[in-house]
Amino acid sequence: MRILDALDQVAGRFDSTLAAGSLAWVMARPGIIAPIASAANLDQLNDFVKAANLKPDPVSIGQLEKASSY
Repeated sequence: MRILDALDQVAGRFDSTLAAGSLAWVMARPGIIAPIASAANLDQLNDFVKAANLKPDPVSIGQLEKASSY
């Protein structure tokens, strides 16, 4: 649940959805060169567009990294 709380906070900070915030975070990670995702409807596709335009700041990335660690 920590990761969901962190994603909710970060999404709120950037006025985005959880999905867009999650995708932006994944795309910002240097070790991931091709995130795998799919869209089943227009809302999900819009989240992809939003994610491509989000640039998570180091604080947000750190918050999500910490929340997702074991």
